[in-house]
Amino acid sequence: MEISDFEKKRAANLIWNSAHDYTIETGFRVYDSDGRADVYWNSVIGAIHLHYDWKKLMLFYQTFHERVDQGTYESLFWLALENAVYEKEKDLRPVFPYLRRRYAQKKVQEARGQISEDHSGQRLLAVTLGHFRRALGEDAGLPDLVDVHLLDEIELGPDLTTEEVIAHLTRTLSKYFPYRPGRPDDGREGKGIRNPLALLSLRVRRKRPEGQTSPVRRMSFGYGEHVSEYGSEVLDQSHLSVAFAAYTAQSDEGMKQYITDYFGRPMHDEKTLRRLQRDYCCGNHTDVKLHITRGYSEERNTADHSYAAKMRRAALEQAKSNEKAYAANSGIYRVQIEKLTGRIRNSLLTHLDEQTVKSVTGRISAARVWRALYLGEDKIFDRTIPGDSGNLTVDILLDASTSQLHRQEAVAAQGYMTAQALTNCGIPVRLYSFCSLNGYTILTIYRDYDEVRENRGVFRYFAAGANRDGLAIRLAAGMMKENHAEHRMLIVLSDCKPNDVIKVRTENGTYRDYAAGLGVEDTAAEVHQARMQGITVMCVFTGEDDALPNVHRIYGSDFARIRHMDEFADTVGGMLQNRIRLL
Repeated sequence: MEISDFEKKRAANLIWNSAHDYTIETGFRVYDSDGRADVYWNSVIGAIHLHYDWKKLMLFYQTFHERVDQGTYESLFWLALENAVYEKEKDLRPVFPYLRRRYAQKKVQEARGQISEDHSGQRLLAVTLGHFRRALGEDAGLPDLVDVHLLDEIELGPDLTTEEVIAHLTRTLSKYFPYRPGRPDDGREGKGIRNPLALLSLRVRRKRPEGQTSPVRRMSFGYGEHVSEYGSEVLDQSHLSVAFAAYTAQSDEGMKQYITDYFGRPMHDEKTLRRLQRDYCCGNHTDVKLHITRGYSEERNTADHSYAAKMRRAALEQAKSNEKAYAANSGIYRVQIEKLTGRIRNSLLTHLDEQTVKSVTGRISAARVWRALYLGEDKIFDRTIPGDSGNLTVDILLDASTSQLHRQEAVAAQGYMTAQALTNCGIPVRLYSFCSLNGYTILTIYRDYDEVRENRGVFRYFAAGANRDGLAIRLAAGMMKENHAEHRMLIVLSDCKPNDVIKVRTENGTYRDYAAGLGVEDTAAEVHQARMQGITVMCVFTGEDDALPNVHRIYGSDFARIRHMDEFADTVGGMLQNRIRLL
């Protein structure tokens, strides 16, 4: 299989991002049958780097080399660690369950047609199929083919240390296969080693001999590339290091350029950005950096061959996909916009402050009738004017983290419909998204209050990285205070699962992950602070059932959940009407 340099770099970046470390040597990468970097498996490899001692694991992995069942041992090794790190990461990284489910559905579909009653040599494939059927919540299935006892022992839990993982796999492989610890060429083949962890002291120095198996080979779950093949002492990734030198965390300037190339040039000069950094990146958000952009990039950044530029082009392709998906359902969406416009307009007419003025038409004022008779005045009527909608502004903030990856088109459509209905009612709207990547929280502004014809800018929305909801809401509230409207609303479209790489400093000098409970509490605190400043904060909830406690904790009852697009106007309209009534 021929794998392009771009896919190799993409696989490496997925691993680095998942490992939270751009300095590691990736060692092993995974591709699909078309040679494309596998998003889920390379994220798993990065998580293995994060949670285990990679060097110890690789020394153990080397013991499979040149065995009769080498491919089987290798595949089972990765399946075991996949199960372990998934259990560790599923609550910390909301995208993991989605990626695993999507991969499992594809794998089960592919594998079903490959297993037959004549299953000689297909034991591994059956175990792999059983594993991913379980991942989908199904029975392992095919009881005559799947060795359920082997499967049970391969599916490691999250609590084992690196040494315990190695010891467990040694026992399991020795029990179900003719595996014995020790390298085939170290004089111990078949004799065993009483303490399997003694293998970790082996120092392998020999070079890979001529004719050895290719570093890229088929495994039960995809194609694995052993960047450092078994015989090598040091992993050589210099070609990747050079290609990525300007875009890794090893260089602050390089990372800044990477973020710019990926998301677009910053709106503010360095002095203004430093001020914003000082004002907002404090407390729980110390050490985080900001990048605020309109999403526009320099021409050279979409024409070169760097990784960031290619990802930028992928983002542009997503914009086309958003537009195409909207066009395919434009009839439904137009109806929803009209209904939502009507509900908002009725609320404005009914509940915003009204003003009574003199007029030539309207309700006659008895006190001014004489002025018409004796002074010739014609404005002897009173007319009621609805409250000025210009006294209300609405900011729409979209969660653009990878947990939204499978609903990008839907989120973009929801953002557009909300903005267009508000614009139809003459309400100034600002529309933007947020995500976090490599220590930066990125805010991409699609339209500002006075740009009434730019609602379609939201179709440039794309998902990337993590999400630091608390900082995004803090920044949005700060920006809203700069406008002079009497009433201000912030609508957040989010799955309510805050999660970011940059940890939170505690008072005793330790660090806590910005995820799960801490992330939710921080976001709830920022929502409360914004409300104390007179900003009405609401949420259009885009997540799954497991995040419902989060949305209640963060937004209270001020949220709407969209289950079907034909309910959009009624659901969001009802939420907006309730809040306008209280203005």
